[in-house]
Amino acid sequence: MNAEISDEEIIAHFKQNKDQESFNKIVLRYKGRLFNFILRYLSNTQDAEDVLQDIFIKVYFKIGLYDERKSSFVTWVFTVTRNTVFSKLKQKKMVRLDYDNMSVESNQGSNFEDDEIVQKAINVLDKRYKDIVLLYYMEGFKYKEIADILKIPINTVKTRLNRAKVILKNELKNSF
Repeated sequence: MNAEISDEEIIAHFKQNKDQESFNKIVLRYKGRLFNFILRYLSNTQDAEDVLQDIFIKVYFKIGLYDERKSSFVTWVFTVTRNTVFSKLKQKKMVRLDYDNMSVESNQGSNFEDDEIVQKAINVLDKRYKDIVLLYYMEGFKYKEIADILKIPINTVKTRLNRAKVILKNELKNSF
C-alpha cells in the first residue's frame, strides 16, 4: 500500500518544516522533466545541469511564493524554469540549441530519421510557436497550463499552436 504523495502534500510539508527529505522528493519528481526541457534550449548538458541546479536553488528559497490557488506546482516550477533559462540565454548570449543535437521523445515507434526531420522543422519555428509546441507535445501540458507558464491568454495558445501546426505541415509536406 504505497500511495504516491501528491505535490500539494509534499509542498505543504516542505513549506512548514523546510526539511531536506521533502525537498529531495520535489527534486526527484521533477529533475528529469525539467532537465529535458532545459536541454531543448541550451547548447550542452553541462549548461543544462548548471541551470537545473540554479532552478532548484530558486525553488528552495522561493517556494513560499508558490500559491496553489493560482496554479498547480508543475505550472509554477515550469514558469520558474522557463524564466531562468531565458535569463541565462540573455545573460550569457548563449546560442540556442540546434535541434539536430537532441532526440525527440515519441509515443509512436518512429525511427531516428523521422525524428531528425521533425526536429529540423521545429527548429524553423519562431520562438513563440516553438515554446508552445514543446510544452504541448513534448511536455504534455494542457492549454490552460501553457497559458499560465507563458503568461498569455488561452486563446493565444490555441491560435499559436494552430499556426505552428500549419507551419510544421508545410515544412514536413515533402518529407513523409
